[in-house]
Amino acid sequence: MAGQSLRDKKERLTENWLIPLYFSSAFAWMFWVWEEYHALTHTPPQPTPLFCVAVVITGCSCIGLRRLIPKFRNLNRGERGELRVADVLHDLRGYGYRAFHDLVRDGFNVDHVLVGPGGVFAIETKFRSGTGEITFRNGEGLFVGGFPEEKDSLSQARGNAAEINRLIKENCHIDIWVKAVVVFVGDWKVKNDWQSTDARVFTTDTLGRHITNQQPQLTCREIHLIASHLERSAKS
Repeated sequence: MAGQSLRDKKERLTENWLIPLYFSSAFAWMFWVWEEYHALTHTPPQPTPLFCVAVVITGCSCIGLRRLIPKFRNLNRGERGELRVADVLHDLRGYGYRAFHDLVRDGFNVDHVLVGPGGVFAIETKFRSGTGEITFRNGEGLFVGGFPEEKDSLSQARGNAAEINRLIKENCHIDIWVKAVVVFVGDWKVKNDWQSTDARVFTTDTLGRHITNQQPQLTCREIHLIASHLERSAKS
């Protein structure tokens, strides 16, 4: 499923951090309420020490939550982006393409792999908030809103393409050039300023049109063979 690895990360953050932070604060205040009850009923226990403990634990929990919120925000954005790209790829089924999502490899994952008449595409999804222009300059890389991109999406996409090429070559004995693609999700426009490159950059609005304009490179038999191995890899 598209975005599955991101959902897994959110679940791990929730189980390992969010739930413990929440319950630690809740239990601390429960103990303080209990001691406050003793104080009101003139029993010896005093609530002040537990009140201090509750304040300290709550403060630590707030610090932890403050660190977790940006992580959840980025994971949610990434998941929405991958689902949006998955919808675009799903629309290409009528043109003979098959899409595979979130292929987990050794230490990383490939967001999407598309196989069809126009070849094989390894697609890296990036979500960017805001609006403006993304420039793909020949030999210089990506510039988002006029500033160099912090993360090297092009290298990541090229690495994904090389890994999918190796997977197909080993299992299908087909040596095909897997095309590296970066897709930006958001209210952006891409300006391509390059002459020759082994990677492409699109938005979700232009991705489908580019793929359907590709000249046929694979036969139906090759598409079925590659797709069967990618499906097996995705399930494993």
